[in-house]
Amino acid sequence: MSLLVQVSELQFVTPEGKKILEDVTLRVNHGELVFLVGPPSSGKSLILRLLTHELRPQRGQILVDDRNVTRLHPSKLPGFRRRLGIVPQELALPRRTVWDTLAFKLGSLGFHPEDVTAMINEVLETVNLHAVADVLVTELDPAQQKLFSLALAACHNPVLLLVDEPFAGLEDKDAQRVLEGIRAIHERKRMAMLVATRAREWAARSGARIVYLWAGRTYEEAPTEE
Repeated sequence: MSLLVQVSELQFVTPEGKKILEDVTLRVNHGELVFLVGPPSSGKSLILRLLTHELRPQRGQILVDDRNVTRLHPSKLPGFRRRLGIVPQELALPRRTVWDTLAFKLGSLGFHPEDVTAMINEVLETVNLHAVADVLVTELDPAQQKLFSLALAACHNPVLLLVDEPFAGLEDKDAQRVLEGIRAIHERKRMAMLVATRAREWAARSGARIVYLWAGRTYEEAPTEE
């Protein structure tokens, strides 16, 4: 598989002078599912924000979809971000039905109405939410809300899906449903996915490649310091 994301020698220091990332290396291939695992406040969410050019590092290279993200011109940002799907840790839940929210997003992105219907049906079937298509997003149970957010981020078929702490606050049975949804999206759409989580056990159950973030550095094997 060809390389989609390549991060090397990444360093990030806060305005107050606190070093969060010291030397981060990360790669994600086209169509690959990767879990980024680390303790709270280790910089997992920060890495996702750097990948979307929401923040800029002090040092290092970030290549995403053949674009040098650290040098991306502001005029190119909307087009670049349209090729991404983002599931934030804090979900903003609209006062619309599941179907209407998906239709609004796809319509605003310029997809043809006939394509919109097919795309919504596909993504709802993938995450097993077809039965609640006409339910308000705010009335879904916690696992369904997480699955809806995955569907919303993936519905336009981005080249890369970034998912931040999808298991946070969920009971085991609900976390299992969300993990099944993540795997289903990956298997159905074959898009690259980077999932940031502190829940090492759920990452291990995914069967995906795991990258560990510890003390500002990344490891392919679980660090002994943890």
